[in-house]
Amino acid sequence: MSGADPKDPRFRPFRILSWSVYLIVSVGFSCLIIFSVYKSVLAMTPEAPKFAGSALSEEECLQQGRALFAELEQQRKNLAESNDITHADQRFLGFRIEWLKRKRDVEARCGLDSREKVRAAFSSLDRVLDLYTTASVQFTGGVGPAADELKRQLDGK
Repeated sequence: MSGADPKDPRFRPFRILSWSVYLIVSVGFSCLIIFSVYKSVLAMTPEAPKFAGSALSEEECLQQGRALFAELEQQRKNLAESNDITHADQRFLGFRIEWLKRKRDVEARCGLDSREKVRAAFSSLDRVLDLYTTASVQFTGGVGPAADELKRQLDGK
């Protein structure tokens, strides 16, 4: 025979201890991951502020939306022009949080509940932001290393 029976009652305290340690570590680690993701999501989706002043006109709201889109488009273009393309997505994510706060401020001043056209435009702006965020991560991960290497070679480094 090679060894003792694993169901031997003498080993029960050790099995209980092993399972307890395993469950404590597993549940603790899972809770840390869940907390980290929850905290990250909250940081990346700022709440709309309460606005007590007079609302902007529909045209002013659309103009603000155009300005926000132009800024977003410029940031997207800057991805390929940065010195370190591989890490440009991190800069984009930092920009995204600040940009979202300003967008939420504009939305609060526009009264989107009563303006279908403006609400649809800002909803599309949200969709474009999400797509640009995904594209920035994919671009910098896929193209970034090759483009950075090419830049180094072209600069003679």
